Amino acid sequence: MYKYLDKSIKLSIKRPSSTNKNIVPDGSSNDMHFSGIVSDVEYLGVDDETSTNIDKKYFFKFKLTSPLYRLSINRANRIYTDQSILEVVKDILAFNKQRLTKELDFSNIKNNYNKREFIAQYNESDLAFITRLCHDSGIYFYEDNEKIYFHDTFILAYSNQNENFTSSDTSSGKEARKVSFNVNLNNNLATEHINKITKSETLKANSFTHSFQNTAYPNVLESKNEKIFDEQVNIYDKHINLDEYSFSDTSLLEVSTYLKKLRSDMLLKEFTASSNVFALNLNDNISVAIDASKGEYEFKIIALKHTYIDESVLENTLNLGDNVPFKDKKFISSYTNEISIIPSSVKFIPSYKQKPKAPDITLGLVVGQDGLNSQNNTIHTDSYGRVKVRLNAFSTQEIIDKDDAINASYHKSAYLRVITPIASNSSGFFAIPRIGDEVIISFLQNDIDNPVVSGSLYNASNTPLVNVDSNYHQTSLSSKTIGANETGINEITLSNLKNKEQIYVKAEKDYDELVNNDFSQTILNDKSSQVHGSYTERVKKAHIQTIDLAKNVNVGGEYLTTVGLSKDTVVGVSNTLNVAVDNNTRVGQDSHEFVGHDKFVEVKSNLNTTIHNDEMREVKGTKEQNIDGGYKLNSQKGINEFSNEHIVLQANSYIDVNAKSNFTTKTAAQHTEIADSKFSNIETTYEVNAKDKIIHQVGSTKVTIEGSSVVIEVAGVKAIFDSRGLRVIGGDIKAL
Repeated sequence: MYKYLDKSIKLSIKRPSSTNKNIVPDGSSNDMHFSGIVSDVEYLGVDDETSTNIDKKYFFKFKLTSPLYRLSINRANRIYTDQSILEVVKDILAFNKQRLTKELDFSNIKNNYNKREFIAQYNESDLAFITRLCHDSGIYFYEDNEKIYFHDTFILAYSNQNENFTSSDTSSGKEARKVSFNVNLNNNLATEHINKITKSETLKANSFTHSFQNTAYPNVLESKNEKIFDEQVNIYDKHINLDEYSFSDTSLLEVSTYLKKLRSDMLLKEFTASSNVFALNLNDNISVAIDASKGEYEFKIIALKHTYIDESVLENTLNLGDNVPFKDKKFISSYTNEISIIPSSVKFIPSYKQKPKAPDITLGLVVGQDGLNSQNNTIHTDSYGRVKVRLNAFSTQEIIDKDDAINASYHKSAYLRVITPIASNSSGFFAIPRIGDEVIISFLQNDIDNPVVSGSLYNASNTPLVNVDSNYHQTSLSSKTIGANETGINEITLSNLKNKEQIYVKAEKDYDELVNNDFSQTILNDKSSQVHGSYTERVKKAHIQTIDLAKNVNVGGEYLTTVGLSKDTVVGVSNTLNVAVDNNTRVGQDSHEFVGHDKFVEVKSNLNTTIHNDEMREVKGTKEQNIDGGYKLNSQKGINEFSNEHIVLQANSYIDVNAKSNFTTKTAAQHTEIADSKFSNIETTYEVNAKDKIIHQVGSTKVTIEGSSVVIEVAGVKAIFDSRGLRVIGGDIKAL
């Protein structure tokens, strides 16, 4: 039996012999043809040999099904990005082209469907998937013996300013077929007609409301309501909430609300009819004169069930007792059908199909535009901080399909939003998963088309930056330098071992801090700071530093201090300055130094002082200079030394006074010279002027010169020269 399964098959039905062929409408076909595949084979049994039949008869039941049935057997998980629903449907059908065996007719599709960022097929057969996409967008499809037809229900007119819907022409394009209505069951004339029309109604929702939140502007809450009746009736509203999931997708969420309203309205206007009219087809228009006084009513066939009985076949059934009695072995055939119809003015709306239930969570891998290896540890994102993810639940389907007719990258999602603990333009936590990260995918409102990244996981190839074996106690916030082969890390790590608690902050390169007001820091023990490069600090106001004990500043090279105004240094006890080589002090203007007690200056080598103008020193006490070597004083002009008391020049050896010009010694009182000996060598004139007297004395010999006399005293003899002449006292005057 298996060899018959999945084989193409055709079934042809002749117009029943019971029909009065003389009154068959012109142009009506005498045959109906059905083509499809064998989807079921059932072995019914065997009829043994009889007196009239020496051969065994084997009985089977075959089920003819649309070739679309082949698309219902599989289960697939696929993702389509940046495609319209119509493009996705065509991709699926193109992928299954060899299985369909019928031509696809999209000529009745009038709408331009916008591209969607994300469309998911999850745990659905291909047939269930395209049926859901079509029905939920107002597209229906049906088939005949040769083609599969796709039709729009309405045309969506969309612009940035408004959205509205207009009905499209969904007719078959054929003229309405006239069908008679006859409730007489006897049908003595054996005509084709509708013999019964029934209608039933059930109390259902008559108002449909859809509410949603704008993704880009979540403070905007919108709703759309569609009602069937305008008159005052009891309102039974069916409300659903399905938020937008994309910042940029322009697909209209209110389409589903509008479709539900149209379908509910259609069901209220649906009729069921029984007939024996042969060769009717789906989507055909028929014109029925139910009441001759009211003219004809035009309907569209939306469902059709055929019943055909051939009594010649019944004779060869396995159990004759199950057959209807035969009449003189005159075999006849009969045909009836049951059709569902709606007024031609009412548009057919296919039933709404629910999306498959999304998994609670699934796993995925963040991807970029190229391979994982070349882009690992890099970031690929859009302006909203979204990332692309290879979802594990969909990633193997490409291998299964092995066909380029379907998007070879459908397992890569569109850009997905990333859940973060806090997301606000006034506060927040911001981190974008990197390519190669394993992430957790959740689905908002259990919508398979609304995935978000809700977390991430470590694994064997994506290990924590913290060594878990030795640093399991750490809590770390870390971020690696972007790049496939980069090893740098920025991190904040909290170590939590008892008595070893630590907060570690590492900046792989730059570290910036901004404090808009005060910054306070308290360190209860030591603080160490090491700067391998330059250290720059700027304080725009005052800098106050208080050190309770000691401060050591070691400068290996140069130490430059620049003070724009004044600098005051207060040292409570002592101030020591140790300079290994040179010490330079430069003062632009005045320099003042105050020493409260003694000042000691020790120069191991020479002391050179240059004063470009005057020097004045004031010593309140005694000034003493001890010079181990010589003392030399050079002056380009005069040297003036003044003392209120006395000046002592003392040398253990000699004192030389040299003057290239005059040498003057002046005293207001006594001028005394004490020496072992005195030698004067006067090249020209030696002049001594005294107002009172001049005394020259050697031992007891003395010469006294006054203004009016000269007295010479030698060995007791005194010679006096004055105006009276020469007089000798104590001796005689002798001529030699």
